[in-house]
Amino acid sequence: MDVTQELDITQALAGLAPRLAAQAATQRGVFTGDQARDAHYSDGEIQRLRRSKRRPEQWLSIRRGVYVVKQWYDGLPPLDQHRVKLAALALVLTEPAVQSHVSAAVELGLEMLEPDLSELHVTRAELKGSRHEAGVHHHAAELPVCDVLQTYGRVSVTQAARTAVDIARESERLEQGVAVCDSALRGGVTREELTEVMTRCRSWPGARLASRAVSMADGRADNPGESWSRVILVANGHAPTDLQREFFDDHGRAGIGDFFWEEEMVVGEFDGKLKYAVAEGATADEAARAIIAEKRREDRLRAMGLEFVRWGFGELYRPRLFVAKVAAARARGAARWR
Repeated sequence: MDVTQELDITQALAGLAPRLAAQAATQRGVFTGDQARDAHYSDGEIQRLRRSKRRPEQWLSIRRGVYVVKQWYDGLPPLDQHRVKLAALALVLTEPAVQSHVSAAVELGLEMLEPDLSELHVTRAELKGSRHEAGVHHHAAELPVCDVLQTYGRVSVTQAARTAVDIARESERLEQGVAVCDSALRGGVTREELTEVMTRCRSWPGARLASRAVSMADGRADNPGESWSRVILVANGHAPTDLQREFFDDHGRAGIGDFFWEEEMVVGEFDGKLKYAVAEGATADEAARAIIAEKRREDRLRAMGLEFVRWGFGELYRPRLFVAKVAAARARGAARWR
């Protein structure tokens, strides 16, 4: 689980002087003004590169005194932009700090439900109180050695179990905590590790909500949408019997259902993930084959007498309609097997 998410920085380095490119390559594409000057950029040239609106090598000031090639940075998805911002922050921090909370989750590849990426997060054991400063949330909390990992260079982050519990404590929504705890389990964290961290944090702010999230966590959830679905279902009396249930017919394994209600023989499928396993950039023929394969899978499962109910993120924003949809499917299943 505790693996640093790497970035392709080839484009970011292409227009830089060789000496500066070599330095930036060890810093995820970011570099300081002092490093640029050491590579023989003058102050005037640095300013021209910052102000240029046409040149592909234009620099962006990502933090005070820290730069990145703007065209490359602007083309990154939000999670990767957050990683670059973390690398920039690491160059200017003057006090010991450990990347934590949402920032640690981004670093470790933990999946989150609708994360707020507007701030960077670090935890500092010596602080007397948390504070927000220059786009950074400085959390004041204990940092035992067992909770800290070194991921790249000299930069440290909280390990996955601590990260998941921290996010669950700080979340306003139970489903956000469940989603990140599910992801931690899915990635190899054990329930014992989550529980051990939770025990140490039991008197901290937000511990009650985090404890509920840890108790509900299940690594069989494939993605945050399934985690959110489960929270709604449990809260409304429709807890599934099983997750990721495998089904077999006379020809072998017919398929897997995201959710399963055994008494009524109902399969629930969350469609927010990569639909029909159509790969990005697939040709029309490849997409058609994937859709046909999914249709055959569902036909085989229906032939076994299973009832189906499908939903996506849209229904999760309207929980009453979502719950009614599941209830109707369970009623159909019950009638079929009466």
